[in-house]
Amino acid sequence: MFESPIAVTIVTGFLGAGKSTLLQKWLEELPRHQTAVIVNERGEVGIDGELLAARVAQLREITGGCVCCQTQAELTSALDELSSGSPRPTRIVIETSGAASPSGVIRAVGAPWARDRLVLDGVITVVDVVRATRALGFDVAVEQLGFADVVVLSHVDEAGGASGVDVDAVEQTLSRHAPAAVMVRAERGAIETSFLELLAQRAEALHVVPEGTGHASIEAVSLMLDGELDEEQFGDWVESALADVEARILRVKGILAMRGVEARVIVQGISEAVDVVLGAPWGDAQRTSRLVVLGLGLDAAALEAGFMRCAAKAAADDDDSDHDDWV
Repeated sequence: MFESPIAVTIVTGFLGAGKSTLLQKWLEELPRHQTAVIVNERGEVGIDGELLAARVAQLREITGGCVCCQTQAELTSALDELSSGSPRPTRIVIETSGAASPSGVIRAVGAPWARDRLVLDGVITVVDVVRATRALGFDVAVEQLGFADVVVLSHVDEAGGASGVDVDAVEQTLSRHAPAAVMVRAERGAIETSFLELLAQRAEALHVVPEGTGHASIEAVSLMLDGELDEEQFGDWVESALADVEARILRVKGILAMRGVEARVIVQGISEAVDVVLGAPWGDAQRTSRLVVLGLGLDAAALEAGFMRCAAKAAADDDDSDHDDWV
């Protein structure tokens, strides 16, 4: 039995986004002897691993294919070795290749054998703000955004001027594809917020997306309800409606007002793994419930109808429900 699971952070982003530059700076903030890195490169010769090796205690390179498909067995082997060896790291950072979807990495981290060893601590997607429009023409780049907890807009110092890039407009566009993500900007390979602060901020980030937002078959559905939800009805809906389409869901995230619960109920899910934690108290703020679902071939109307049926009845007795499931 392992003492505690190892936090795993996935750093992804399209080709040339600047992932390695940012990762080098982030590794300076983390304790070297407690940090391991897995680098995935499509070429047969690894370059990024050599640059990162001096900053971590343990490094594993996976070359020759993407960890989302061809080399997933190698990724699983590396995670097994790092999580069962001695000394065990307290954090593993996985840098994917620019052509990889985070989905295969997420499946590996959440595999049954890894559940008492590893815990996904966030997906950071890096986007080159100057080339963002071009990148969005590729499905894999949009999928990388769909999974994001944090989106880093890189190369902001190169925007404007001759490039003609409006950073605010790009950020607004990206937020439609990553409504569950914190948005931050990087200049010259650095951001003001520390690595761990970025991950801490992600819990309550949630943006409403316009109806019809999506790319090809990837859709973003925003569900909003003014008022509280009934815990039992919401739980039944998650187990029925969402479970029916879980294989097609990339990301689900919500900030909910649950009847009888004073704090915000934060629902975060990637693929089939859904976690529920308590956030800040509502206090005097208006209690509203918002849920964003990103996935493939979703029935927005059916999801909205089911979500609305979870509304708490005004005359319901707050004392009749046991809320221990939400903590």
